[in-house]
Amino acid sequence: MFTSSVGNLSILANSMRVLIYIFTFLAFSCCFCQYLDIAKLEYTYVPGNNSNFEYQRQRALFNIPIKLKEKSYFFVGLDYSSIQFKYKEDQDSYDKSDAERFKSLDLPLTYTQQLNEDWIFGAQIAPAFTSNLADGLQNEDFLISGIIVFVKDKKNSEKVRKPFRIITGLYYNTNSRFPAPIPFISYYRKFHPKWSYTIGAPYSNLQYHLSEKHRFKAYAEGDGFNTSLQNGVVINDNLMANRLRMFLILTGFRYEYNIAKHVESYLIVTRSVFSDVQLRDGREDVFVPKLDDVMLYRIGVRCKI
Repeated sequence: MFTSSVGNLSILANSMRVLIYIFTFLAFSCCFCQYLDIAKLEYTYVPGNNSNFEYQRQRALFNIPIKLKEKSYFFVGLDYSSIQFKYKEDQDSYDKSDAERFKSLDLPLTYTQQLNEDWIFGAQIAPAFTSNLADGLQNEDFLISGIIVFVKDKKNSEKVRKPFRIITGLYYNTNSRFPAPIPFISYYRKFHPKWSYTIGAPYSNLQYHLSEKHRFKAYAEGDGFNTSLQNGVVINDNLMANRLRMFLILTGFRYEYNIAKHVESYLIVTRSVFSDVQLRDGREDVFVPKLDDVMLYRIGVRCKI
């Protein structure tokens, strides 16, 4: 009986880990499924004074729209991030000098087509480079991801008493532990003049529309990064890691202020409910340090469709 219980717990733990990995991949790369930003400037900060790690990210994103024909657009994008991650414990476990500062550059190419009055089709391919740049760009710094989505958008329809939006599709990432397309779905509904909700991955929220300019959200989402470690990092004198991945599941509050019709600023205060960092050799974990739960703060401004 004891052996059976241990086996069941092991299966449960592995199943939970699979779900977390799937959520990770969606959270890192499916932002355009929630909305397609034309431009964004953002700063994220996890202070290190009350935890065993510190995390900062400065991000700039642009998508240039090109009209192909009626109700059909092509977007050429650039998404750049400068990332700092400092882990304070286990000072002798690995050399952190090459595992604290990273650069990330995505070059997404996006196509959208209005299929009919109800449905929109979207597809995106996003080559990316993410690395500590210890020795220039190398082959292992290169990743590629892709998304196909179908959107039924009645969010602003005057014919619908309770506006809604459904997004469904498939996502694929070359660095995934699951080298196959992963399905996802997101559902939005405004059920009251001042209240709406979104349920799905990688983002869910409950939103209060105070006015045309002010909105408040209680929400959950994922945050983190996935980068190569050029030249490798030695772990405990006998193992080598060539990738580092950090992932946080966050819950908290977001305040949005509409500066203009398509421009908004936002302030986010969240706390992590799950924190995970992995130093990996290919797709195998070689060192998994424990992260404390932390407060994460984010401020930004974006221009949206």
